[in-house]
Amino acid sequence: MHEYFALGIFPFLMHIELIHDSWPRLTILDKNLQMEQDLPFQYRQWRWERTGQVLIACCIGAALLGLFGHHPLGSVTQQTTDGTFSIHYDRFARVGRADSLLMRLEPGAQGDGLASIWLDREYLDALTLTTVSPTPIRTEARKNGQAFIFQTDGNPFTATFSVQFQTAGTARGRIRADDGDALIVQHFVWP
Repeated sequence: MHEYFALGIFPFLMHIELIHDSWPRLTILDKNLQMEQDLPFQYRQWRWERTGQVLIACCIGAALLGLFGHHPLGSVTQQTTDGTFSIHYDRFARVGRADSLLMRLEPGAQGDGLASIWLDREYLDALTLTTVSPTPIRTEARKNGQAFIFQTDGNPFTATFSVQFQTAGTARGRIRADDGDALIVQHFVWP
């Protein structure tokens, strides 16, 4: 048993043919063109296509928000409660790619012209320290970490630590200036 329904929404004549115990098929009737389409398959394909478009849009949105690296929303600035030490870094990084930690420090009140920045062992194990600018006058092994000692003129200064992460996953550590409070630094490292 065949039933035909005419659709007048296209410039050419179309019919939907419903055959008992089968999927509806769209038959396009034109003098030069005649083909069949499987509508349920086409609807499933459109659904998968729409799902793929939504996933791509989510990935683009995540990238714009800084999920994959360098972007203003992907960076963090932390500061001690007294405001004498702050760290600016990217919360998302990649294995083997160079990243920077910018540390702004107001030297202590000792008046000796020295300032130190301490990084804990757990954090140092997760990365390779490539350069430190300005160059510290010395480094010291301290309890559970390493301290970098800088000569200062008593004015606030910024030290840049260039690093490369060794493994994918979460890298977490503590950084402290002089004998102040430690700031907790956490990165998610992409492979």
